[in-house]
Amino acid sequence: MSKGGWSCPKYIDNRCTILKKECDPGDKGCVLYGKALFSNEESPSNEAFEKRMERKMREMLRDKNAK
Repeated sequence: MSKGGWSCPKYIDNRCTILKKECDPGDKGCVLYGKALFSNEESPSNEAFEKRMERKMREMLRDKNAK
């Protein structure tokens, strides 16, 4: 699915060669899962992204307090 400014090398003939199904960026198993926020609010990546950002923020605060 080549929409936007990113294209996936695993995307061939409208299919994901990793997941062996139609490409749906942000699905669990996709290289973008949890690394990008999608405009589609129902994307499974969004919740994983939020959790990832919260974890990073906690780590940053912990590191800052340890100094």
